[in-house]
Amino acid sequence: MSELAEREVPDVTFSGIQVLGDDEVRQVSSLGTPIWHPITLRGGLYKRYATSGSVEEVQLAALRLPISSISEMSMTKVITKTQVSASGATVKEVYSNGDWEIRLSGILLDERSQPNGASSVETMEERMLEFAELADSIGVDSDIYNRRGIDRLVIRSVSFTQIPGRPRMIGYQMQCESDAPLELLIR
Repeated sequence: MSELAEREVPDVTFSGIQVLGDDEVRQVSSLGTPIWHPITLRGGLYKRYATSGSVEEVQLAALRLPISSISEMSMTKVITKTQVSASGATVKEVYSNGDWEIRLSGILLDERSQPNGASSVETMEERMLEFAELADSIGVDSDIYNRRGIDRLVIRSVSFTQIPGRPRMIGYQMQCESDAPLELLIR
């Protein structure tokens, strides 16, 4: 190795890295691999529209989403821009932070160790549709959501996609928004 190459190689240290023991992993897949950030839709009493169009309450059990689930999150601010006369600049008024836009995607597959009884592709799809049909915000448990202050979300849309050559696998995607309770006092 040349003297120049030796000088350009940074010193690498792994002193700050901590390895977790198997007993510290909260959930494990049916393959025995750790599930680091499981996403669970909380069970409870929720509102949905009945076939007559009236609002009814339904009790749903908790549902841990498939182990393949990936969550993408983005947030925008509510900003009004006003053009300044005779200038190329604008005045920006920041009103508030917007909701988190959340895209959940993954693959539904048979999962023997699914903790909420949705161990088949068909059962998982049915359970996900039960949550998607709600006219209510849904409680969500996940450490990645908790870090961002997300306790509830609303499902705007859900889609399922066949995966060619994989009969027991179905791709899914949910478009969601974060939701926070806002209490109004009427006097």
